[in-house]
Amino acid sequence: MSATVPFHNTAGLTGRQLLAASRVAKGQEAAIMEIFRAAGRPLTPSEVHARMPGRVLLTSVRRAMSNLTQAGALVKLDRVQPGPFGQPEHLWALPAGQGELFHGRAG
Repeated sequence: MSATVPFHNTAGLTGRQLLAASRVAKGQEAAIMEIFRAAGRPLTPSEVHARMPGRVLLTSVRRAMSNLTQAGALVKLDRVQPGPFGQPEHLWALPAGQGELFHGRAG
């Protein structure tokens, strides 16, 4: 999905562990894209995290969203809104037109 490495191997995993971790990271990216398509509006990392299936670290959501942004699949907006602890969080969105195409509203 992304041109970047989905899993950042800071723990020095090798072999099957590394392959498994990479698969999980790719799956997280796919889940995040589905969340954005279903939402039909910009979301913060915390909002995406709350919609993730299963147990996923917020840092993993942020990593995946950064990778997807670098790959051009998401766009980081200049807008912010308060996060769950009152601190501002940036909003991300699908690139212009992508959400409309997915929902069949393209003109």
